[in-house]
Amino acid sequence: MTAEPERGCVVDVHVHAVPREVVTRAAGGLFTGVDVEQDGAAPVFRFSGMAAPPPMPPAMLSTATIAACGAQQGVDLQLLGPWTDLFGYTLPEAVAADWARCYNEALASECAAFPATEPMATIPMGYPNRAVAELVAAHELGCRGVMIGTDIPDLHLGSGELEPVWEAAASLSIPVLLHPTFLEVPSELRGAGLKNAVGRAAPTAVALARLIYSGALVRHPSLTVIAAHGGGAFAAVAGRIIRNHELGLSGSDYDPSDSICRLHFDSVVLDPAYLRYLVGRFGADRFLLGSDLPFPWEPEPVGSVRRAALPAAAECAVLGANASRLYGFDRRVAAASDQRSARLADERCC
Repeated sequence: MTAEPERGCVVDVHVHAVPREVVTRAAGGLFTGVDVEQDGAAPVFRFSGMAAPPPMPPAMLSTATIAACGAQQGVDLQLLGPWTDLFGYTLPEAVAADWARCYNEALASECAAFPATEPMATIPMGYPNRAVAELVAAHELGCRGVMIGTDIPDLHLGSGELEPVWEAAASLSIPVLLHPTFLEVPSELRGAGLKNAVGRAAPTAVALARLIYSGALVRHPSLTVIAAHGGGAFAAVAGRIIRNHELGLSGSDYDPSDSICRLHFDSVVLDPAYLRYLVGRFGADRFLLGSDLPFPWEPEPVGSVRRAALPAAAECAVLGANASRLYGFDRRVAAASDQRSARLADERCC
């Protein structure tokens, strides 16, 4: 019998978690504009100035459960980021900064207890100077990336005010995971689960178009931006974004193609055939494994990548090699490989 080829380290870059300390402190009234109610066993958050999020999935409060689920799926390392409904972008400036710091400290502490996890930060994007300060603080806490939303009050990803944020993320080598968000859910997406079924696709495409036209990815060659859910609807409109610029309608001095070739995407597209198409279109070096845990949208994230029938090198890149390179996990990869080799040696001895 031919031995199965040894796989590389599998890294999941799209996971959500809420530390219990965040819930406890918010419920204690420590953050003006943040209220917490109970819907049975599930906390329900209320933020001033935005639509109420749904009750929190219980698993999101358990890093142990999230880590165990990842291990069961064959994931060696998970990047845990915030629940996007709790970004707190509508909070007043000082409160938004305190909220982000609380979340990041609590999440870093949670991840320290689980060696197969690493924290991703949240930052107050509505206040760029505060966002930069929190990026620096999060980096010092050990956060390996940052997760941001598409919907920011009074700003968009092409706003000039965000230039210091891109500069800081690039200089600190902190990858940015862009996730679709809603401050208010449009009426046509209310009910029938449409907000998640179809509503998440457009905001990412719009935000990426704004970022592309701004030229931030060209001005900051070290800036890494990863679009969640395979970029949402971006692939379908990328040609239109380019043509819009060719027609002189973008108002940008930057060729969109120079930025598009630098974008990254996660694998949460729920369709192996579509993932294979995306990898063929944008390149295997641009895709990273994601699960969206603890949400049940992608039931077999690793299996979905494997069923995409990618060439062996491309599959290895998507499952972990790209993430290891972008997030600087080389030592973690070596450790995982050593542990796997030791297990194989033990099995041979038996």
